[in-house]
This record gives sequence, structure tokens and C-alpha cells, in this order.
Amino acid sequence: MISSFYTAQQGSAALLPATSPTRRQAPRVAGAIVTTSQLQLKRGETLYEEGERPSAPYLVLSGVLRVMVTAATGRERLADLAGPGDVLATSVFDASPAAESVVAAADAVVLSIDVHATLARVRGRQDLAAALVRQLNRSREMADDLGLPMGARICRILARVAERLGEKVEIGGAEGERPTAEWRHLPFSLTHDDVALLAGCARVTATRVLGELKEAQVLDGHRGSYSVVPSALDAAADRYVYEVL
Repeated sequence: MISSFYTAQQGSAALLPATSPTRRQAPRVAGAIVTTSQLQLKRGETLYEEGERPSAPYLVLSGVLRVMVTAATGRERLADLAGPGDVLATSVFDASPAAESVVAAADAVVLSIDVHATLARVRGRQDLAAALVRQLNRSREMADDLGLPMGARICRILARVAERLGEKVEIGGAEGERPTAEWRHLPFSLTHDDVALLAGCARVTATRVLGELKEAQVLDGHRGSYSVVPSALDAAADRYVYEVL
């Protein structure tokens, strides 16, 4: 197991309360993409549902949204977590119904994209294409993880989500010591069920792996509110792979 691999790295550091996170600087999301109306969503509100035909794609300005799809088995799956800079309702580009449902995981703000005005500008085309490529690369990374042991898959999913959407949280070591690691707090609820749906595993498996990561002191929190050390999660993923070799 991985219960001791991080102890030497962490030393006597302890996670300070997540009430005073250092917020990451939000990426520049509008750029040359032309937007029109702004829509504010409260946690749990639906932006659009599978089968609908949104009138325009959306650019996420702030917050986090769950992207849910229906698998071939009929089971609902959490395909992605969208954050600032991501483009939603891309089915608009080929005039097809949405293949996913999008629900706010935390309070969020999205902007409607004026596709024609955006594509008429060189920088608009570049910025829109860059956003879509980032999302395609994220999908490719998740597909690449399918051959990994489940523990490694969960570690890599959590590390990427934390790097992209997490907020830095201060680490306090012993008096006079410098912080020994960079923790990131996930500013939205991520339950065991969510982790299972992201990784494509049973909830009991997600619960077991999250428990092991807690014991290894690379994950802190409970009831959906978590902080993690992305670099340590990458190392933990390697250890899960080594265990099956």
C-alpha cells in the first residue's frame, strides 16, 4: 500500500484550516472570444440537459460545473468537471442535440458565445480553438488512464482536477520551518460517488482508495470537501502501478 510513502516528504507539516485559501489567479477566459449574455448559476442548477439544443455555446467565466453523460449501459457518468476557460454546449457547432447534461457543482458564471462574431476575428478563432484543444487533450488524458490500476487512475484524476481547479492552501510545519508541500483545496463538493463516476469504478472502490490516500497524508478532508497534494498524488499513482507489476 501507499500508507507511508509521503511521510518523509511531509515531516511535521499540518494542513491549516481551509478558511483562508490563497485563491489562484483566474485564467484569462474571454480573450478575443465575443460573448453576449451572462448567466449566473447556483450550485445544483442545470445549465442544459442531454438532448436539448442550446442556442449558443457557453464560455465558463467562474465556478465549476459537472458534465454528465449517459453510458451505453444506461448508467449516468461524470465525464468531466468544467472550469474557467472551458467551452460548453459544443454540439451547437454541428447543430446536433447536446450529448451531455451540465449542472453547477458550485456557484458559476457562464457567458453565451457569439460564434459568428468570434469566428470573424483571427484572434477569436485562435482563442476558441485553443480552448477546445485543451478540452480534447483532457479527454485524451482520461482515455489514456483507462489501462491503469484503479488506484492510479483515481490519483491522476484528482491531481489534474486539483491543478486545474484547486485553490492553494497554506501548509504549516513546525515552528520556524518552511512549508514542505503545496496543497490545493477543491472549491466544490466532490463526493465518493463523484470520484467513482469520474474513474468508472464502484463507489466502494473509490472509498477504499480515498481512505488509503488519507492514510498516506496526501488527501485531507471529509464529506466532499477535500484538499490534496497534486505532486504526491502523481507519486502515489506510480506506486499503485508498481504494485501490480
